[in-house]
Amino acid sequence: MDIIIFLILIIIVLILFRDSRVIIFFIGTSDVVLRLIHFIKDQLAISEFSSFVNKYVPTSVYGIIQRSTSGIVTTLLAWLYIGVMIVFVYYLIKHIFKLK
Repeated sequence: MDIIIFLILIIIVLILFRDSRVIIFFIGTSDVVLRLIHFIKDQLAISEFSSFVNKYVPTSVYGIIQRSTSGIVTTLLAWLYIGVMIVFVYYLIKHIFKLK
């Protein structure tokens, strides 16, 4: 179910912005946000919040891939994810140097 929601969000971003760079930023940013939510959960140690996050929030985009697929599809999507994250870091570094 998580992968369906994530794909729908990617399609919405694609329709609204029509730029592959925005999709890369969306995937990278959503991965960072998911990891940040889980980090906050671990640091706060509030049982209600922890149970909510564990039940409804995936650990990361890669966690969504692992939970939703299996076999060769998981391997292919994992390598695609790695490629997207490399491009995401490239765009971030390029943007940082552009600010100077």
